[in-house]
Amino acid sequence: MEIQKLQRISPVYIAWHDTKTCPHFNNNESYGKRTVEHYELEYIVSSRSGYILTDDIPVPTDPGAVFFRIPGMVVEGIGVYRSIYVEFDLNKSADRLIGPEDLSYVYQNQKGKAADERLFASFHLEADASASRCLLWKADILRLLSVLLENTEAKEKDDPNMELQLAKIRKALQYVQEHYQEEITVKQLAEQTGYSIYYFCRLFKEITALTPVQYVMRYRLERAKDRLLLSDETAETVMLQSGFHHYGHFWKAFKAVYGSAPGDYRKQHLSEEAIPEDQISASP
Repeated sequence: MEIQKLQRISPVYIAWHDTKTCPHFNNNESYGKRTVEHYELEYIVSSRSGYILTDDIPVPTDPGAVFFRIPGMVVEGIGVYRSIYVEFDLNKSADRLIGPEDLSYVYQNQKGKAADERLFASFHLEADASASRCLLWKADILRLLSVLLENTEAKEKDDPNMELQLAKIRKALQYVQEHYQEEITVKQLAEQTGYSIYYFCRLFKEITALTPVQYVMRYRLERAKDRLLLSDETAETVMLQSGFHHYGHFWKAFKAVYGSAPGDYRKQHLSEEAIPEDQISASP
């Protein structure tokens, strides 16, 4: 990271959140998809199941993990887990000073070493906080950012091709997003990166925590879920438009991920909130 950027960093508190205020009880529950507005640091306190989609890359909610996010990222937490996160800007003018090229967006923290629940609980800055308390808050944020930067520098030293590899995996993910309605093979995905099938599969699993086949399946299911809730198409049509060809396979996979069959899932969620008329569409 450029020294000029570092000199301009003076963290400004925005908000603090604890997901225990809206606990999940089902593996398929979503905290909602949102676009990150400020910088964020999130700590996974505990997890029974779940993952966080970060710009379409699913990352498991392993207890102790620290997520770093920048403005503009699209995230969605799914499953049963508890986390604490703080929103902040890096200076008063809200300049975007740190990007994904500067810090890794997930840090597999060793519990109690760089961050813990107590530290993230202390990131809740009261409105009437004293000057000394505000200064300590800034110091703690900067210390944790320095740990993440040190971790990123170590990764780059061990593997100078890390950013290139991530860019190529993102290219494969984009291919899935553009062609999920068609047949997709692992060979086709590997060709997007220029890597051998063996190396591609190993790298893909390392970055996304899923195999290529698992990711394609999960992406198709997400699109099927959206179509069920935002269209009046039959379940069979949703299946075909989402890239599945056998209803039994689709039904089983959907129920395994979302806890109920496609038709039951639609009835359950539409009974809770009707679909706005301007969102009802039968087009792809």
